This record gives sequence, C-alpha cells and structure tokens, in this order.
Amino acid sequence: MSEPATEVAWDGHVANVGELSRALNELKPTGPGGDPLAVATVLNLVVAAEPERAAEAERVIEALADHQPSRAIIVARDPDGDGIDAHVEARAQLMGSTRTPSRVELVHLRLHGAAGGGAASAVRALLRSDLPVFVWWPDVPDPTDPVFVDLAQRADRLIVEAGHGDGSLGIRRLVQIISDRGPAVTDLAWAALTPWRQLLNQLTTREHLEHMREGATATIRHGAVEPTLGALLLGGWLLDSIGPATTVMFAAASRGGDPSICEIRLADPSGRVVEIDRVTGRAAAAVVTHAPDATTHDRMMPMPEPTRTQLLAGELELQRRDHPFERAVHAARRLVGA
Repeated sequence: MSEPATEVAWDGHVANVGELSRALNELKPTGPGGDPLAVATVLNLVVAAEPERAAEAERVIEALADHQPSRAIIVARDPDGDGIDAHVEARAQLMGSTRTPSRVELVHLRLHGAAGGGAASAVRALLRSDLPVFVWWPDVPDPTDPVFVDLAQRADRLIVEAGHGDGSLGIRRLVQIISDRGPAVTDLAWAALTPWRQLLNQLTTREHLEHMREGATATIRHGAVEPTLGALLLGGWLLDSIGPATTVMFAAASRGGDPSICEIRLADPSGRVVEIDRVTGRAAAAVVTHAPDATTHDRMMPMPEPTRTQLLAGELELQRRDHPFERAVHAARRLVGA
C-alpha cells in the first residue's frame, strides 16, 4: 500500500506563468487516510526578495503556516539568463489544537533577465482572487522600481523593512510610499517598537502627560553610530503623542554590536524623569523613576523581544491602515529634516 502524498511538488523552467497556475491546481496532497485535503489558505502572501534573501523568507513563511496558512509566492529576480525557474508545492500542514491536516501552498519563482520586469504579471496569475493580498518587501522600498510599484498597487497591505538601509533614508522612503490612495503600509521596525510603546504607555499617567506637553525632553539611546529607523520611528511617535513642544534627542551607546534601541530617558518640566534600560539577553527592562521630590523608584518590567517571524505574523493579522505609524513617520520626517 502506498503512503499518502502529504507533499507534492512541481519544478520546471518556463517562458511564462500560464502553466504554473495549472500545475499548482493539479497538485493533490492527501491526508493520513489518503483523502484530499481542504484548502486552509486565509491570505495571499507575496514576497519580493533578492535571491540571497529568498531562502530566509521561505523559512519565515514555513514558521507562519500553522497559524496563518497562505498561498505564498516568493519572487526573486536574477539579471542573468532568461525565462522563469519555478518550484511549486502543496503539502499537508497540521492546523490548530486539533492538528487537522490541511493544504498549504508555496510558489517560488526566480525570474531571469527580461522576465524580471514581469514580476507583477507573474504574481497576478497565481493569486487567489477571493483572499486579501499581503506584499512583504524585506528591504528598503524603492518607489522608482517598477516591480515594487506594480506589486504595491496590487496589495491590500504592504509590509516593508526600510531599516535595512540608513535610518534617515528609511524615513524618506516611507514618506514616499504612504498614500491615502495606496495600500495600508507598515514596517517591521515599527512592529518591533510595540514593547517600548506599550511600556511607555503603561508608565505614563494623564497628569504626567500634561506635564510632558509643557516641554518634555526625550533621549533615545541606540547601538548604531547614527539613529536607526526604529529609533527615528520611536522619536516620531513620542513627538506625535506628546506634542510639538517635545525635544527628541538621539545618542549612540555601545551594546556589543547590537544596533537596536537600548535606553530611553523622558524628563518633563515638573522634574519627573523616567529611565527605561533594556536588559541585554533578557526579555526585561530596568525602569527607574525619579520623582520631583527627589525620591527614586526602581523596578524590573517585562519587555518581550519578538522574533522576525512573530513580527510578521502580527502584521498579517491586520488589513486596516495603521494611523499611529503613519503619523510617527511624518513626525520623524521633521526629526531628520526630510
């Protein structure tokens, strides 16, 4: 008796994508009992990655499949050669607490030479029309790249990683791609700030916020030579949340090569100072509060450090526009003089 085909795949080199959709539909993985699998797909996930980043993107997608099964399409451009190398697979994935086997799908395209310019067309032929489209661009967005523009136009939500470049450049590029007429945009650097923003909100009372609005000073320390995208976005969020009288400053701090944010200091005219210092190697932060009467209160508070997979998973839960993010980007624009 033959074993059930829990994973089936098709590989080939083609001149166009017409046969790829047919190949995917003809793949018939089966469950442990040999029965056809129900399609578990809840979204289209399109990833446009440089060839050297495509494998990493695939590992992230594999880790997501249990909770957010998708028809995932990874597109990599290669200037050499011509045509399209394709790997198409459908497989059984155990879902949820019942561990029910369901069908998930992955398409890996490597577009050679002139075929790279048709990336958006190739993707369009493979999308499930009844599901939302998420485009993950794991790099600095380039609004002059026609492939980026075409894919973004087809997205319901666009997830970028502008932090792979200079922080100031990242802010300028984010400003360029955020539009009321375009997709909902976010950046994984913003998602990574969630623990910082949650902790700051937790530590801020209404009375403290009123004092800060009279002229707070925020100092953000980071491990890079220049402010990272995350540091600039956090500064923009503080400026937007507290008000225009806020002074935001950045300072480099050596943390063993870790470029991320390591400390925040908030001082207001009343004399109250809050210092948050992320503890290296622990999902925690040391919080010190200096009251106006010179008393000091120390405590340790949780500060999770989400993985890249967890950050992406959180963004795939949303389709609406992230207005706090958009306001933070535009406020950060003022911080970099863009």
